[in-house]
This record gives sequence, structure tokens and C-alpha cells, in this order.
Amino acid sequence: MSAVPRQHKVDSPEELGRRIRAARKAQGLTQVDLAEIAGVGPRFLSELERGKDTVRLGLTIRIARLVGIDLFAIPRGSETRL
Repeated sequence: MSAVPRQHKVDSPEELGRRIRAARKAQGLTQVDLAEIAGVGPRFLSELERGKDTVRLGLTIRIARLVGIDLFAIPRGSETRL
């Protein structure tokens, strides 16, 4: 049986940024390393990790996926949970 991934509610840009930063550090990557892999500038990644709410969603999703974070849109009150 496979393990169920830990779920965390992300309800702010700051929370998503903290999770991305933690995942990047857990993989031993610097901001410069991850920015290069993701094809973005280090400034963008820094702003994302600080929770700047004007960052681009598409790039944010790409970076989250690169550090092993899958994002889900689950309707509140939904009986189906991961």
C-alpha cells in the first residue's frame, strides 16, 4: 500500500512560498540553482518564497512541481479527499 501524502492547506502566497522554500532547501538547492532549473530569474524565486502576491501563477506552479509539490483545487465541503 502506498503512503498517503501529507496535506497542508495553503491559504496565502506567504504559506505557499514557505512550503516551496522548505522543499527547495530539503533538496539541497540554492535559489540560484532552482531558478536556473526552472528557467526563471533568482529575483522571481526570491519574491515567490517571500510570498509576494504578484508573482505569475504559471511559473509558481512550475516551480512547485520541480520541488515535488503538487497543487490541488479541492472544493470546500467536498467528500473526496486525497
